[in-house]
Amino acid sequence: MKKIFNRTLLLLVVITTVSCGWHLRGAPKNFPPGSQLYISAEDPRSDIAQELTRLLQNAGLPMAESPLEADYALTIHKETERKRTVSVDARGRASEYELITSALYSVRDSSGRTLLNNAEADVYRTLEWDENEVVSKGEEELLLREEMRRELIGRIIDRLRRIDVSATAEDRSY
Repeated sequence: MKKIFNRTLLLLVVITTVSCGWHLRGAPKNFPPGSQLYISAEDPRSDIAQELTRLLQNAGLPMAESPLEADYALTIHKETERKRTVSVDARGRASEYELITSALYSVRDSSGRTLLNNAEADVYRTLEWDENEVVSKGEEELLLREEMRRELIGRIIDRLRRIDVSATAEDRSY
């Protein structure tokens, strides 16, 4: 009975997340009209870079095919997913984890001027763990990770919106 309840609850969480209306608020407007952005990652299998490119392109920001064509380049240096034990039960087994998803990134213009240097975005979630429900908790963790990745991408886009592309190096804060 408890398994059925947990599966039903998990299904409701998924349906609620999908139907909540989350969407990108539009491309950053601080880049000059017609300028192109190139997104790259040091990890060629970067999910964040691919999803970020897709979202910004769908939002109307022109994307460059290569860094040579780009007016601005966003580089994702590192993305990490970590999990650490927050609490343990009476038997010394983990009963709660903290999930952390992070990205380290920079933005440069076509002249090589750094607009944003090694900025970091982090998202944290707590996952209660039950050894009797390993499969459902594993699925819950996967759903949380996907939600965290979307939030991380949203934070990167929000930071892109706040870059002052016309500021001098002295006026810019990192």
